[in-house]
Amino acid sequence: MKSVENSKSSIDDLRDQYEAALAAKEIVQQISMECQEACQKRIGYVVTRCLQAVFGDQALKFLLVFERKRGQTEVRGVLVDAEGHELDPLQSCGGGILDVAAFGLRLACLMLQRPQPARVLILDEPFRFVSSHYRSNVRALLSELSQEMGVQIIMVTHIEEFMDFENR
Repeated sequence: MKSVENSKSSIDDLRDQYEAALAAKEIVQQISMECQEACQKRIGYVVTRCLQAVFGDQALKFLLVFERKRGQTEVRGVLVDAEGHELDPLQSCGGGILDVAAFGLRLACLMLQRPQPARVLILDEPFRFVSSHYRSNVRALLSELSQEMGVQIIMVTHIEEFMDFENR
């Protein structure tokens, strides 16, 4: 009789542990989703802002897409056009779009570091593939972000439009 009672008690204990584990899993998943949304807001915002400042006529956005694969959450950066169609950066993105997106990612990473390091970006030919008719937009973006975010940008370049760029 005691054996049956002990078994029932063990089953009840296991059921309680299972329900507690399910509740903990829900909490962890909620926190994970909130972290993913925060990453999208912080990183996606900076990169999208850079893209739209330079290529405003193309209405590009940068999104972070989180996916469960092999029991882990993976993230990939995605460029989308105004209609929400995903662009293949290696096939359809000319004019320096990848250069500007890469700059935005570097800037976002710098801004997210804790403790906050010196806000200095050292860049080597960061905009080498940007089309000449977008270079004035890049220059304006650099000046604006340097002032607004307190970032000093040190840049090696052979592009004349950027040679006299100065930020403090």
